Amino acid sequence: MRKTFLVLFLFCLTAALAVAQAPPPASVCEIHINKVKPGMTAQYEQGRAKHMAWHKAQNDKWSWDVWEYTTGADTGNYLVAACGHDWKDFDTREKFNVADGANATATMGAYLAGETMAYYVHRSDLTVAHKPGATPPPYLSVIHFFLKPEGVPDFADGVKKINAAYAKTNTPTTVQDWYVLANGGHGPELVLVQERKNIGEMAFLTSKTLDQVMQEAYGDQGAAIMGALRKAYWSTTSELLHFRSDLSYMAPAAK
Repeated sequence: MRKTFLVLFLFCLTAALAVAQAPPPASVCEIHINKVKPGMTAQYEQGRAKHMAWHKAQNDKWSWDVWEYTTGADTGNYLVAACGHDWKDFDTREKFNVADGANATATMGAYLAGETMAYYVHRSDLTVAHKPGATPPPYLSVIHFFLKPEGVPDFADGVKKINAAYAKTNTPTTVQDWYVLANGGHGPELVLVQERKNIGEMAFLTSKTLDQVMQEAYGDQGAAIMGALRKAYWSTTSELLHFRSDLSYMAPAAK
């Protein structure tokens, strides 16, 4: 009896630990970049608005945020994002996607020079002050970091230490979300997304540089942390995105 009880106890303990250690569902973004034909911006926007009206008529349960590129290589193009989904959610959209694609082609196809799609996963372990479900801000400042494969651990560790340094020194910061490319582009890639209320907020929130914050928080070790982080990536690119509420679709709140 005691042996049976012990076996049963160990089985339950193992199952409980497995549940406790199971990773949370991924928070995935489906990202489309619409490249507009020269001189076709007005027609594209009219078509995009019609297509979003179609999503509303279908009572689509996914929201679609549309952002206009105002700087960078994609200036004049548009980013369309549906975020906050688990991987399994995409398997339920196959039939809907067929109709979605047909309507998109009918309303916007003639005005597009091309389109790309990718999946990015939210890195909650690197993110600061994330506000899920909040209204999109007017602007997003986006920085893409293209990492060396062997540098991924050092980069992630450096970001965590930077976040801790800002908190330790009470240095002002903004909402900062980190995403990792899962499929559809050149990687390894991590993306820093920072909210901006206006263009003026592109200025630094503090007179202290990042290196000064790290020095204040970690002493001489701060320079070593920053050195390891900077050696972990090949290059960066950046862009500023402007939220287009008139071209977006907000799904009705779940009841």
